[in-house]
Amino acid sequence: MKGWGLKSAMYEVVFSDLAEEELGKLPEHIANDILKKIYWLAENADVIRHDRLKGHREYSLHCGQYRIPYLLDRANRVVCIEDIDKHDEAYRKLKR
Repeated sequence: MKGWGLKSAMYEVVFSDLAEEELGKLPEHIANDILKKIYWLAENADVIRHDRLKGHREYSLHCGQYRIPYLLDRANRVVCIEDIDKHDEAYRKLKR
């Protein structure tokens, strides 16, 4: 399920292989909600506060019960979506 990437008016959104795989497993209505939230992030990345996950380089976007760890490259104006998963599983993967 390739091709989730998007160049927004503000930041380009790039999905890791893992994030694409996880997004492809979700029911369409949940995947659509998550994509809307990610594109909102891309449009508002310059004006919102990004909280880095303690002990990690990733930030976390919340969408319902799902967590979306992401990296923010301000210099190149890119948001890289690292994973999409339920709360505990997303954080457990980061600890590996």
